[in-house]
Amino acid sequence: MAPRFPAGAARVSPRPLHGAVLSLIVGCLTLAVAGCFHSAAKPVPPDSAAAQQIAAYAEQQAALRRDASLPQEELQEHCDQLATTTPGVEELRITHGSIESRQWTLIANASAPRWAFVRAKDGPPDGWTPKPGIAKLDFQPPLESALTARSSLFLAYAPVESYSPEDSQKSATARELFGAAQGDFTWRGRKYSYTLTSELPCFPLLQ
Repeated sequence: MAPRFPAGAARVSPRPLHGAVLSLIVGCLTLAVAGCFHSAAKPVPPDSAAAQQIAAYAEQQAALRRDASLPQEELQEHCDQLATTTPGVEELRITHGSIESRQWTLIANASAPRWAFVRAKDGPPDGWTPKPGIAKLDFQPPLESALTARSSLFLAYAPVESYSPEDSQKSATARELFGAAQGDFTWRGRKYSYTLTSELPCFPLLQ
């Protein structure tokens, strides 16, 4: 079972395009219930070389998508695949030295998909939830160095080793639309690759 960020997540719409969208938060909160989350995120100076490198990479991925480097037909095919097999997507930020996150997913909205954040039951209206134990997932390179360089970034992730056709499709979609893997993390002995970007691809945000 893949990790998830938000706990008790309730989808924004009763008509989700992909009912099994993965996210790191549920896994993290499961550990929290077991008393496994003890360490808070350690901020990294915003002028560090790592922060600048990772933030620059995220901007590069967004710029490549804005340049529409893929032929329109191929891009549309990838976007259709994204709507049916969505990799895990989280928005991350650092607030008062601690990492917060909120899950994003695609929902059906009239005839066109829309990106929408997932609000946990009884959670805050804006969906942001503190995740002090995220360091337990052993992100390499660490996330803090990138997050201190800007207000927030989107993180897309998928399994490194595919155990099913769905795993393979999620990995391909993440690579084709979010960019090449920038790092990895480990959950229950299984490794996931991740990419940071400043924008979500293909579809507009739900207003």
